[in-house]
Amino acid sequence: MLKKFLADDSRKNLLLKETYRQIHKRNSISKAELIELLGARPTTMTRTIEELLENGWIKEGGVGPSSGGRPPILYETMKESAWIIGIDISRTAVRVLLTTVDFTVIERHFISMTNAKTPDVVFAEINQIIDSWLAQYHISFKDLLGIGVGAVGPIHREEGKMVNPESFLSAGWKNVDIRKGLESFPVRILVDNGANSAAVAEFIQHDEAFRNILYCVHGYGIRGGVMNDGRIFYAGQGDTSALGHVIVQANGKVCICGREGCLTAYASFPAMVEEYKRASGEETSFEDFLLLLKKNDPEAVRIVKKGAFYFGIGLANMINSLRPELVVLHGSLVYGIPTFYEETVASAKSHIYMPEMFTPIFKKGSLKEEAVALGAAMQVFQSYFNFIQQKSPTSVSGEMNAN
Repeated sequence: MLKKFLADDSRKNLLLKETYRQIHKRNSISKAELIELLGARPTTMTRTIEELLENGWIKEGGVGPSSGGRPPILYETMKESAWIIGIDISRTAVRVLLTTVDFTVIERHFISMTNAKTPDVVFAEINQIIDSWLAQYHISFKDLLGIGVGAVGPIHREEGKMVNPESFLSAGWKNVDIRKGLESFPVRILVDNGANSAAVAEFIQHDEAFRNILYCVHGYGIRGGVMNDGRIFYAGQGDTSALGHVIVQANGKVCICGREGCLTAYASFPAMVEEYKRASGEETSFEDFLLLLKKNDPEAVRIVKKGAFYFGIGLANMINSLRPELVVLHGSLVYGIPTFYEETVASAKSHIYMPEMFTPIFKKGSLKEEAVALGAAMQVFQSYFNFIQQKSPTSVSGEMNAN
């Protein structure tokens, strides 16, 4: 059983787990490449691969290019040897994904958040859909690696609780115990800020090419997740919503948090819609505002450019402090309104300190609306390797060879 194997952190199991992790990470790899990567003896690696094959955790996946001799056999993981659930809880929607161990999405479920979607209602629906998937695919708890949840902060990660998120349509989302809402599933349950989960998804999506990533969610609130040297950057209580409360205008507009000049007061959906209402004198929803933008309504365009300008300033503040290699932007305006994305990037670049020496790459989220849920599933898988990831591959091999 793959789950039991992955949960075994004994020294004897280290090289076996690290070999599996490297095969999983690279999709397909030869024995010679594994020997070079892990610094293992050929005979040791042969035994390790044979054990992984015998247990059905990996398989032969074809042959690689020949370097003059016999083409090497390539190995890859058996994707349906285990399963993971990923969940995204945000102000506007809840997304639930069922993935195989290689993060292939098999099933999706979407819940639109309304003023009737209290925590009890939402978790009842989540439980029902997970139960139906487990039955449909004959998945036992022994084969379910866990449930990962990326949610709007602030988050108490250790307790698995949402503390006091802003702008939910329904009442009751203060101090929500996420683990309790999923307690009928006796598996590993990890809870993190959604922006952190999305940052992990982009990190893996880019094959770990970028070790330092700033992932920014723009919407009804503004959140950010940070990868530092390949790991999520945590600073005490998990509140990635703090990005929305960096000061972009001293003594400026009053924010929903009660302070003045916060980024949220200038660049969030509600801030832009409210400004349009004041300018036009008309009652307007965010959906109406989007339609006006797509019709190039001059006032709506002016307001969205202003919001993008301030969003860029907020990003520049983070970039100047964190120096990420990659900045990923996510949100309805980012994907749907080219002007907003372009103006945001231009504003950020114009406020970066010493841009001639350092300017990150900017891009839109490659996984779009599924980034948080998929990233949460990826975090569950990664959690089985936290001990190994603190070591170098060669030190893992050395410990195994010394036994």
